[in-house]
Amino acid sequence: MVRLRHWIASVGIVLMTCSAWAQTGPMAFGVLNQQSPQLTAERWNPVLQYLGEATGLRFQLKMGANVLETDAMMGRGEFDLVFTNHNFQTEYDGVYKVIARLGSKPVYGAIAVLEDSPIKTLNELNGKRVAYPSQEAFMAYAVPRAALGDAGIKEVAVFAGNQEGAMAQVVAGLADAVAANSRSLEQYAERKNLKFRNLYISEPYLDLAVVVHPRVPKAKARAIQQALTGMAKNPKGAAILAKSQFPGFVAASEKDYENVRRVYRKMGQ
Repeated sequence: MVRLRHWIASVGIVLMTCSAWAQTGPMAFGVLNQQSPQLTAERWNPVLQYLGEATGLRFQLKMGANVLETDAMMGRGEFDLVFTNHNFQTEYDGVYKVIARLGSKPVYGAIAVLEDSPIKTLNELNGKRVAYPSQEAFMAYAVPRAALGDAGIKEVAVFAGNQEGAMAQVVAGLADAVAANSRSLEQYAERKNLKFRNLYISEPYLDLAVVVHPRVPKAKARAIQQALTGMAKNPKGAAILAKSQFPGFVAASEKDYENVRRVYRKMGQ
């Protein structure tokens, strides 16, 4: 009877926990502005729906109209979780904590031109227009901008709001080159049937992380981490990842992003 009472009590705790999770409002899941809101929603809403089914939690995709607004929302703690690397900037660092990252090979900061561009070398960008998403972008601004500065190149910066917009500036002839995350550049080129030629490639960096606000209970954060990292092994999850062009997620920690912090410190961000 004692064991039975303990078992009933344990079941009751689990049921109360699940009930509490179900009664709370949706968790705000922020995503850094790399693509338009429409494309971001198309890629992320199926992932968030899967996470909801896997954890019993509810998630709502949120982001600002541009990178600055999304970062400001993060700074005010409006997200429970965020897919970003801007949390490693000095002004935000130390609040949100890494629980997972894209399980892909490292990505690079790139400076590229269209394949038929007459520009052949990085030095030829002196005085030319280079399109960036924003001054807040890590892989597509901080890394390539530091490289241009080290080479003594003074470009004319064109800011487009997000990476898709920056690449579109080059296609439209409004910029001579684009600074981008190498993976985003490859995906954009494939989708638009375009070819780019890299003038610069950085050292490797791990892709964006999923970070969690400290107010989120550890049990919830752990459940979300397990659901994310288990997606690739689940047939339904794997199908969603493939359709959304995600390579899957793996567990990660703060120490995995020390080289990101170093770049932000160098740039004074």
